[in-house]
Amino acid sequence: MAFKGISFIKTPGIFTSEYSTYDPAPMFRKTFSVPEGFESASLSVCGLGYGYYYLNGKPVTNDLFIAPVSDYNKTLWYNVYDVSDLLQAGQNVAAVILGNGFYNETLSTPWDHNKASWRDKAKFIYSLEIKYKNKTLLISSDATWKCSEDSPIYFNQLRNGEYFDSRLYDENWNNLNFDDTAWENAVIDDNPPKGIFRECECEPIRECEIYPALSFIKTGDTTYVFDIGQNISGYIRLKINQEKGEKIIIRYAEQLNPDNTLNFNGMEGFYPGSVFATDIFICNGNTFVWSPRFAYHGFRYIELTGLTKEPTLDTVSGVFVHQDVEELSQFKCSDDFINKLYRIGKFATLSNLFYMPTDCPTREKLGWANDAQASAEQMLTNFNVVKLFKKWMVDIIDSIREDGAIPGIIPTSGFGYKWGTGPVSSGVLFEIPYKIYLFTGDKELLCENIPSFKKHLNHIKSRADSDGLIGYGLCDWAGPYEHLEGSPTPVKFTDTILYIKCLKIAKLAAELSNNNADYMEFKNELDRITEIFMKAYLNDDGTCKIDEQTAVSMLIYHDVYHEIEPLKQQLKKCVEKHSFHHYCGMVGLRHLYEALNKCGLYEYAFKIVKAEGYPSYSEWIKGDATTLWETWQPGNSKNHHMYSDVLSWFTKTLVGISPVLKDPGFKTVSISPIFIDSLTYCEGSYKTVAGTISVFWTRQNNNILLDLDIPEGVTAELKLVKSHIINETKKCKSLNSGKYTFNVVTEA
Repeated sequence: MAFKGISFIKTPGIFTSEYSTYDPAPMFRKTFSVPEGFESASLSVCGLGYGYYYLNGKPVTNDLFIAPVSDYNKTLWYNVYDVSDLLQAGQNVAAVILGNGFYNETLSTPWDHNKASWRDKAKFIYSLEIKYKNKTLLISSDATWKCSEDSPIYFNQLRNGEYFDSRLYDENWNNLNFDDTAWENAVIDDNPPKGIFRECECEPIRECEIYPALSFIKTGDTTYVFDIGQNISGYIRLKINQEKGEKIIIRYAEQLNPDNTLNFNGMEGFYPGSVFATDIFICNGNTFVWSPRFAYHGFRYIELTGLTKEPTLDTVSGVFVHQDVEELSQFKCSDDFINKLYRIGKFATLSNLFYMPTDCPTREKLGWANDAQASAEQMLTNFNVVKLFKKWMVDIIDSIREDGAIPGIIPTSGFGYKWGTGPVSSGVLFEIPYKIYLFTGDKELLCENIPSFKKHLNHIKSRADSDGLIGYGLCDWAGPYEHLEGSPTPVKFTDTILYIKCLKIAKLAAELSNNNADYMEFKNELDRITEIFMKAYLNDDGTCKIDEQTAVSMLIYHDVYHEIEPLKQQLKKCVEKHSFHHYCGMVGLRHLYEALNKCGLYEYAFKIVKAEGYPSYSEWIKGDATTLWETWQPGNSKNHHMYSDVLSWFTKTLVGISPVLKDPGFKTVSISPIFIDSLTYCEGSYKTVAGTISVFWTRQNNNILLDLDIPEGVTAELKLVKSHIINETKKCKSLNSGKYTFNVVTEA
């Protein structure tokens, strides 16, 4: 065990739980001696809420916001670092600075983190193992550490901001030559967190890109607004030189009002009694470059108030901060609008990877499960988020109550079991293991979580009404309706069919585990609820009784029908009725494009993607969107990922690359590009563990030139739709690794 016999430590004094704008980030130091001859050194740390660690004045890592957020009563994530190169024979000094994070959120919001049972002073546990040939020297957190709350960071709340007084900053505070005799001794934690220690193995949060200011405008006597040109998650990099004691107020926003003031789109209303998206910097009379450490924001625009002289463009930059995951896919086509939509979707995804898939970096920074269920396939298509998802699955399992209920936000301090739940959210318990299996071939999460599947499925079943249908929690949320909850598709429909989906995944898990008893239990329940559902919602002619895009699409997507043709014709009419615009929420749109694909209505799907006028992606882009928005109506977050599944449709449909369930992990890949009439070329790739699969097609006169690159160890199933290879009659052919070029002719 990493911390056996070691305690958390914190500053002495009484814990105050009330909100205050004086809420400093405590600093800690310990000097120690290291005999010569050590071979290696490993540091294990867990800081609550967040900690930054130094050895001999140098940062242990470039990782940000550690330790990862969790239900601290269940799991305590810790990180391990090789620090061999930072130690020296003789005297050394370890230093730590802590912030509140979600562990000690003081502000009052609708999500009640200030009421969390785990709340206490920021604290950390520390285990530095220095290995010699025949012994190990241990430096750990104990009461010999020195500490101080006279910190230059005099306020920090993750979802408010950070206040920094550079007059109090001593750059030597973490070096050996700093005099800490006036500091107090730390105390052993008398309120230790209850969670189990688990090592965090997912990619870290890092500073991934810098966006210089493109322009600025003066909006008041000492106020200027800077535009970095891209909506991101992160914070400012401020370069400032003003008189000692002068205060710079920094505020962040995603949009501007017509008078160039910041437009928060009503999100500030969720923070009554506290500031929203605000940092403060107090000058020391010298040039200073600064960024916050314990807060981040969602923004494109940065407002500075308190500037006594006109700034320059290099006064401000935006730092893009997110989980540092690998990009797996590339996509480009002849349509600039499609390329831009793909780009802003990827930016929205990256902006919401913070040890969990968050809903937005602006208003909440919370792990909304409904958003994640809608975006999981897109995330796995475009980024290597497997380790991140595995980390979050632990949080999901932690969130399951004894009665099997799962909250809408994960992790949670208690909010979300009453509002925001239901299969639209809790289905993420099944979606993530299933999609990881499909994309990687790794069945571990499916098989090991069968007990949790059973527990939650029993909970869903217990919520059924007298007619046997399920109907609680979120509906087809956030559609282009007058009210976000005003879906024309009943929640009983969406909940019950998602319950069917969850049962199918559980049945697959049991099959992969060779667990016949569980397999039969899931199968019998699946047969029972499917019969009830079909009797309730299918007409005698095979159409759906709910004549809406969401309902018809979900039947097709989940194969809940007798014959597909009646539903195909119904779906066509549902799309035509709205002039090739979607009329559905986040649940429906997640199913609509794939349902149209299954019906061979690819051009219908493409028309919806390209539609102009409300509601449409084009309206967002005309509104200067650089990330996907939360709603089709004005207001709310402008950096959401829940409508991002269209990006995976680009890869599956326009490029034609899809995993195959019968041979998952891209050991076999389906390649079936659709040659949309209005496109002149399309190219894309997906990086598998075996190598990169690439597809490129372009029109040449009346034919298509199709180039494929299949890596070693991958078999491709080439399936052409409404087209065929010249001089060949087969619609499908199996291809081993290699490079291929085909001349394809499209059919009427």
